[in-house]
Amino acid sequence: MNKHDLEHSHYWQRIPFIAELLFVLGLIGGVSFRLTIFLKPLGDQAVNTAWYSGIIAYIIFFYVRISIENHRREICTDRFLFERLAGNDLTEMDVKNISSILKSQCKSNIKYNYIVWFGLSVVSLIAAILFV
Repeated sequence: MNKHDLEHSHYWQRIPFIAELLFVLGLIGGVSFRLTIFLKPLGDQAVNTAWYSGIIAYIIFFYVRISIENHRREICTDRFLFERLAGNDLTEMDVKNISSILKSQCKSNIKYNYIVWFGLSVVSLIAAILFV
């Protein structure tokens, strides 16, 4: 047994619906920032609340995303993994790690996240030009 056969335990793997949670955090951050221009007439407190909400949501979002990407990188540091994969000589942990990568890629909502952010940005720009 080598160090790559040891169980990888990460906090975000224990969070139910992590993909959906990250999507919502991204929405909160993006919407908060885009609302600040429209909240100006309500005063600094409204703008500051929106800004801080957005920045906190983004901090949490990116922290978890960085952790997930670090985990993926950690799995890939096993230089013999692809040789075992090619030779059908996989350990139980290899299968678990490959399954983890594939499952996370298959569950990823990043495409939809980019579509939503693009749409919100365009709508915000048009609304700001027309109404502010």
